Parts: sequence; structure tokens; C-alpha cells
Amino acid sequence: MRNKIAFSDHVEQMKWEDFHFDIMTVNTLPQIEDPEDIDNSFTFCDALLDAFKVATNKEVIKLLFISPVDIYNSKFYGIAYLESKEVFTAEIESTPLFKEWFTIIDERTRKKETNAAKVYFFGANSFSSQPISNFKDNQVFEKSGLFISDHIPNAFIAEKLAKEKADFIAPYIQLEAKSNFQKVVQLFVQLVHAKGLVIIPPKNNDAIYEEFEDEAGYPFPNIIKEFLTLHNGVQNSAIMGAEKILQEWKDWYRIYNDWTQEELLDTYSTNEGKTLLMYTTPYWIPFFDLQNGNFLAFDFAPDTKGSAGQIIRFGADQEIGYIQADRLDLFLESLMDVDGDIQDYEWFSSE
Repeated sequence: MRNKIAFSDHVEQMKWEDFHFDIMTVNTLPQIEDPEDIDNSFTFCDALLDAFKVATNKEVIKLLFISPVDIYNSKFYGIAYLESKEVFTAEIESTPLFKEWFTIIDERTRKKETNAAKVYFFGANSFSSQPISNFKDNQVFEKSGLFISDHIPNAFIAEKLAKEKADFIAPYIQLEAKSNFQKVVQLFVQLVHAKGLVIIPPKNNDAIYEEFEDEAGYPFPNIIKEFLTLHNGVQNSAIMGAEKILQEWKDWYRIYNDWTQEELLDTYSTNEGKTLLMYTTPYWIPFFDLQNGNFLAFDFAPDTKGSAGQIIRFGADQEIGYIQADRLDLFLESLMDVDGDIQDYEWFSSE
């Protein structure tokens, strides 16, 4: 198949005429039922992804769809990034149904813009566009190989990106955390009685710890194991049991794996210098659910002013992590303080 090439550094040097754009018919578009349907954009996106999957017999990680200024006299193009780390290029046949669909999508994305050629970026659950004029030096058509290389999905360079993240975080990893477990027990018992909490009885979590170690590549930390000998979560509260801890950690680990080090690191934000300026790391283990994707976590990769096992706040509403307490016992103590950072209504219900 001449319009499918293996991605390599050589692609960056290629020009538009070096790629082959054989005509491809999109047979995956349904008839339009409601031009005003808010889901039309994603229906169009999914149909194109499916069409390129059928044409290549490969999963499509990402698709660049290039539209012309005049849909009646110019051509549509697609550049697909395949699971096999290949790039597939094609001209899309401008059938009446295809033009009808595109007219709807173009009107919705244009807003107040005048007619303009655009590049659409399609992926699983993602849809965006921008005018071709946003790319300097007519990059799309004059420096096509560079344009294609600049927009490769992370999966194409997964090994390189993983190494960048591993190299960055390695100097900060501290798995051995100091803990006064006697003090933790004392404060936890006081907290349970003071707030009228109902403990879910602790259980054997060896299988969970083993699963964590297999995925994380490091042992489940002892200070959390100790804490989980006191409970397996607390009813109607933010305090999580072992299963929930593992699940939430895995969810955040997926985000960490999907993002690049550049995307994870926020050099524009500041904190106290105790936590890394990161959105998430595999060494933050959530144990306290503040809802809406926000958590408190044990931190085993603290910044230079921090300490292993410190309690940090991170999540969907924050660009970086922030220190909550230097130790677990201090955090438990703060939950009993009426003037503490976290109010009762934020973490438990007495109903």
C-alpha cells in the first residue's frame, strides 16, 4: 500500500508531494437525521476514524482531517496515525453525503470566522480544529513532513516519553517513610469517637498489595499498610479502603502514562517547595476522597523541602500538588480541629 509508510525521523524531511493521497470513499457516515443534534460532530469524527480503520485494517490512534476553503472545487485530505506506528494518507472522496455532513460540522466550528481551510484533530473522544493559517510558513503543504511529525500521538514515541518521566522523577523517590504508628492509632481512635464514625473492618489485603507492586514496580508502602490494619475504609466518609486506594491510584497512573513529562510539569505554578510541580505521579497514593476528582495522598516522591509519606492535596481542580500535612498523625489531628483546613461537611456525613 503506497500511501502507508512507517514513521521515522526521515518523515520530517518529506514534502507534500512525497506522500501518496489515493482517493478513499467514506462509507461509514449515516444519513443525517437532525442537523441540530449536538452529537453530530462526534458522529462525523467517529465515522472518519472507522473509515480509515476499514481502509487500513488497523486501529487509528489519531486522524488529521484537512478541509479546503471551497468544498465544491477543492479536496479533502486525511492523515491517519495507526497503531502499527505507520502514517496513512488519503484524499477523501467528496460525495454528496460527505459534503452534507461536513457543511454541518463546518458551520458549527466556524462560529464567527469567515470561510477558511482548517485542520481537524480527531481521536477517541476528542475533536478540535484550527485554521490552516495558524501554522506558520504554510507548514501543512510546504513542510508537510514536519507538520506530520509535530502532531504524532504519544504512542509513537512511548519509550522515549517513559524514559523522560522516569529520569525526571528518579532523584525524588523516597519509599521509606518515618511513622509514629502508636500516635496514629491513638489519634484515629479519638477521631472515630469524636465524629461518630463507623469503621469498615480491616481485612487481609495481600492480593491488593501484590497487584499494586506488579503495576507500580515498587512495594506497597508500609505506612499505608499499617493504617489499613485499623480499617478498610470508613462508612460515609472520605477515608478509603484498600480496594478504592488501588483503583484510584490506577486511574491516576493511567493519566500519568498518557501524558508527557512536559504536560505533567507545571513550571508556572508555585507551592511551598515540598511537593513536585506535577499534576500527578505514580508515587502519590490517594487515600482520602474529596470528591469531584480531588484527593489527599501519601507522597513518596517529595520535592527538596518535603519528606517521604507527607500528605498532599492533588486532583482534577489543581495543576500541581500542595502540602496538606507533614505526617499522617498530624493530618488526623487536624481533622479534629474545628479551625482546620478541611471542615467536617467536606469529608464525612453523620447521616
